[in-house]
Amino acid sequence: MTDVKTQNAISLKGSAQLVKEFFHFGLNSILYQRALYPSDSFKREKKYGLTLWVAHEKKLQAFMDPLLQQVEYWLAKRQLKRLVMVISEVKTKEVVERWQFDIHTENLAEEGYEIV
Repeated sequence: MTDVKTQNAISLKGSAQLVKEFFHFGLNSILYQRALYPSDSFKREKKYGLTLWVAHEKKLQAFMDPLLQQVEYWLAKRQLKRLVMVISEVKTKEVVERWQFDIHTENLAEEGYEIV
């Protein structure tokens, strides 16, 4: 097993819609900040008083949209406890970064969320 250079864990609570939205912006931010796609694949979007980068390239959207819909479905059914995003070297498959999103679905508020 190879050593992971960077490992990040985020715990969160919230409605299925809000958690899905968090993943949407979180995944887009990671993809943009790590330059995994060309910067012109993203556009700026104002949300929560922040400027966030969101994919607008059709192929990337075609991948992410169904993924996020499935995440929301699993969240609504309380079938999702963790999502992991791994960034690895293309040739060697060595893990460079690992982002773990831990989801706590007990006593979810209808419209609230909490990031710990």
